[in-house]
Amino acid sequence: MFLKLCVLGFLSCAVAAHADLLVMDNGDRITGRLDSITGGKAIFDTPYAGRIWVEIANIRTLETEEAYAVRMGDRMIEGTFAGEGDLQQLIGADQAAIVNWTGVRSATQSRNAFTRFAAGWGSHLDLALSLADGNSSTEAFNVLLEVDYQDELNAHLVTALLAREEGEGLLTRDQLDIDYGYKRFLTERWYGAGNAEYFQDTLKDIDSRITLGVGAGVQFIDNSIQNLSSDIGISAVREDIGGDSDVEPALRLGVDYQRFVLAKTIELFHRQSILQLLGDEKNQVFSSSTGIRYAYNERIDTNFRIDLAYESDPPPGNERTDTTYSLGVGIKF
Repeated sequence: MFLKLCVLGFLSCAVAAHADLLVMDNGDRITGRLDSITGGKAIFDTPYAGRIWVEIANIRTLETEEAYAVRMGDRMIEGTFAGEGDLQQLIGADQAAIVNWTGVRSATQSRNAFTRFAAGWGSHLDLALSLADGNSSTEAFNVLLEVDYQDELNAHLVTALLAREEGEGLLTRDQLDIDYGYKRFLTERWYGAGNAEYFQDTLKDIDSRITLGVGAGVQFIDNSIQNLSSDIGISAVREDIGGDSDVEPALRLGVDYQRFVLAKTIELFHRQSILQLLGDEKNQVFSSSTGIRYAYNERIDTNFRIDLAYESDPPPGNERTDTTYSLGVGIKF
């Protein structure tokens, strides 16, 4: 009991140490932390009700402790929100601007500012399952698990993709792809990168492909509604194909993009990796995952995803490109 009281006390102090304030037109006061403003709504994280969405047209004043990049019409101004009576202001380093809520298009905060308050683990599971019985019988499932952790200087991301399909008793797809990516931020934009990947495709006789690499990358965009990063590096690739093993150097290019729209109810994402093997064959391996998620609430979403795997020189009897279309349900935990 004493330990629980200590934990609750610590959390209360943490919330009190950083609390933004929303005052609504009807006089209601909401404390928490502003995530962003997009799609005509303020997205507000509270310690007592989780994430809530508030129409900005119903806001009287907003006060924040941290600075936001606010787009008003064609202008972009950075500053903290401050309320003075019924007057809304944005206090910048050099000036104060009057805010008309009907003219606010968006407000975002950089990752370096908000990870101090949001550091921790996050997980997302996409699950697609289909069964058919009648003139033909098919079974297919596609599972994508994403686990990430971020703090002020480090970012970790683990993804695991399992795709299996069987029709009329014949296996038509059996792939496993596990990927780990690491970023160590050196500046606000530049970071050192590391990656490790395990890939298996039994139908292509790829018993395993293990990739280990290091490199450097740049974070082009990284705020509360959008991020875009790319990294390039050198890798060592070990392939076990049809009982034959080989180790080759390779160049690797990775791209990661994520965009939220309509007050974070819709998420667009694209992640890809290109390996250019530098051995005698100079093969190229490309993989990507592209899709859209629609959030019913903070935990549950529905999603459509296209997973693509390309081999420039596949084993005999196999196509170069495998494409998987998945429509399923996602869970955040």
